[in-house]
Amino acid sequence: MNNMKKATFLRKMLWLLFVPFLAVSCEDKMSEHYEVPDWVPGSAWEVLSSGEHGNYSIFLEGVERAGYKAMLEGKSILTIMAPDDEAFQAYLSKKGYASIKDMPIDEVKKVIGYHLLYYSYNKEDLVNFRPNGSAETDEEQNEDAGLYYKHRTKSADAPTMEMNPATGSEVMVYHRERFLPVFSYRYFQTLGLDAKRNYEYFYPNSTWTGDDGFNVSNASVKEYGIIANNGYIHTVKQVVEPLETIYKELKASGNYSTFLSLYDASGYYEPNDELTELYADAYGVDTLYQYKHEANGLPNIACEWAVDDMINFNYLTRVAYTVFAPSNAAIDDFFNRFWKVGGYTSLDEVDKLAMNTLVREYIWNGTMVFPEMLEKPAEDVDYNVTTDQIEESHMCVNGLMYGLSHMDTPSSFSSVLGPVFQYKDARSFLYAINGAGGANSYISPEAKYTLIVPNSTQFENSGIYTVYASQGLQEDTEDGRVDISTSAKQNIVYMHSASIASEVSSELPTSGTAVLPLMASWNFWFVKDGKITCNAMFNRQLNPENVKETFATFTKLADEDNGTVYKTDAESLFELESGDLARSMAICADKRYVYYNFVQLLKKANLIIGENLMSTFGKGRFVAFIPTNDAIQKALQEGRIPGATNASFDAEGNLTGTFDAEVLKNYLNSYFITSMQNTIMSYPYFGSSFKTGKYWSERVSTEEGVLPPALNYEDNGTSLSIQLEGFRKCNVVSTYSQSPFANEDGCFHLIDDVF
Repeated sequence: MNNMKKATFLRKMLWLLFVPFLAVSCEDKMSEHYEVPDWVPGSAWEVLSSGEHGNYSIFLEGVERAGYKAMLEGKSILTIMAPDDEAFQAYLSKKGYASIKDMPIDEVKKVIGYHLLYYSYNKEDLVNFRPNGSAETDEEQNEDAGLYYKHRTKSADAPTMEMNPATGSEVMVYHRERFLPVFSYRYFQTLGLDAKRNYEYFYPNSTWTGDDGFNVSNASVKEYGIIANNGYIHTVKQVVEPLETIYKELKASGNYSTFLSLYDASGYYEPNDELTELYADAYGVDTLYQYKHEANGLPNIACEWAVDDMINFNYLTRVAYTVFAPSNAAIDDFFNRFWKVGGYTSLDEVDKLAMNTLVREYIWNGTMVFPEMLEKPAEDVDYNVTTDQIEESHMCVNGLMYGLSHMDTPSSFSSVLGPVFQYKDARSFLYAINGAGGANSYISPEAKYTLIVPNSTQFENSGIYTVYASQGLQEDTEDGRVDISTSAKQNIVYMHSASIASEVSSELPTSGTAVLPLMASWNFWFVKDGKITCNAMFNRQLNPENVKETFATFTKLADEDNGTVYKTDAESLFELESGDLARSMAICADKRYVYYNFVQLLKKANLIIGENLMSTFGKGRFVAFIPTNDAIQKALQEGRIPGATNASFDAEGNLTGTFDAEVLKNYLNSYFITSMQNTIMSYPYFGSSFKTGKYWSERVSTEEGVLPPALNYEDNGTSLSIQLEGFRKCNVVSTYSQSPFANEDGCFHLIDDVF
């Protein structure tokens, strides 16, 4: 339907809502759907009073007591669900009333109002209600047929006075009019469900008779579409009992009070300007409120409407929630086998962020989940609930509520984030993940990870302090402690996360060596004989003054559905390598550095400009294979370095001799593979995507149009080697487990000889 037609329909619906009487001479006429044929006998009141379709005296007495008689006489356009005297008397007897006169007036209004729907709907309208109007194509009408199942009624609870804990004072909470569920055969047909089975599960005292029509909440229909001059009447076999909100059903049963208190940890009272303007004066208050939970991402299960917007028919008539509420005993059991193991001593002590995640696991937002859907879930759906867990269930005005006798470990808690939610000393990392906004990817069964969970002491030793009250992380600055940035949180998370291919084990090897690329680009874990480090810590070995332990022992915390989780005894966090390798090499002046002799040759070849830049590295990311200091000294003695004659290093590390800068430059360029000549997707290490093959250096060809010799790189699984075509093969030294010294701008390996 185009936007103009939709807007016209909505204007008409709003006009019907507010205009008290529809005059025949009104210029703004209703659509043909709402026109009254000349042959219609009379008002809904007259039709029901006539006795032609049965006796409705009790219902009509209730209508009059509730103050709705004028509406049925023609003051409003309505759809009426009318129970006859037999049905109404059965209802009164069940509730303990001799007659409707004995029923309190507020209860009369609540019950009678639930039988009066805004607007006029015949049988076909209710079988497949279309909130966008009736001008849709057949294809459009078949899309989500029957799923717009809720209809606004005249039934509402009176405002209640409630204590607002944020202010310590009472506020008046306004309650919206109830919506009535009308379940048609098209509803269950679209969902692919057995209508009788799923309907009667929630309404065991009713019978599904809607195979060619619909049932009205708990009531079967006796007669469809009786015409009156102000709407349609559908007679029903039972009084339609007003449904309550999911929140009220939870509150009514003390068996789920723990879950409700966890839910209420996100509750707050919000003033509503529209309601205040319309109704506050009538109730003698300054402000009207609604009780909500959405600020923490939970659905507003205490609100009758899914959205405070009458214009949004699509949402109001379709959206519902399903809440699976674990019993108090079930939550106690889960605490003992999950959080108690993680170091918590009571449920009240459990981190609120972890608790909020648990609550979310038991909410299905947007639709109702029927029992058959639990038994045969869609391939991409995990409700975390089976029917054998259900001990009670309720159809509600805003969805479904199930009570669970026990709870399995929810999917979030059985993912690699499980230990992060579980362990008390993992809260700092939990806050980092939450602040980085990437939690969902770690929960997804489509992904696989190896995760290392740092504790709060490791955070603090890295200068990051945990603020438990605000679930935040802070660092010291000149202006005092401030929250660290989102990108800083993301770096922490990514430095402790490795994304693993589905066919590869997510377990860290307890013997031998391995290199794992991290979620942080150009950063790695290096594993050696049951210990682990990151490349930033690994690179500290280059500094002769370094005395810190490079590797830390790791311990497995859990094997989860989508990966493996560890902790380490490292002193601090794994840090992002932020160094500039090109600059570090260029300014090297300490002969104890492993690349010192190579740097001195680069200087003689004029490849170092100034103090801070090496011209070779101005050509993008690089991979260097650098001969050891001993290899270079030996090669100089043997005269095997082109462009260097009678060259040697003295005891102070000074390089002397005769040098041809251009020849030496051409030769030294051969030790570098740059991204200007090659696609560098990874750095070389065992099993990396830097594959065995030919690569091109920056070496200058001596003949025009002739490519320089290629560099042949080989990874045979136990050693790495590099060979310049026409020269000797050099092996990567085993001193550093053949792991690269990696920075973002480049990396290098040490080799045992010169080309």
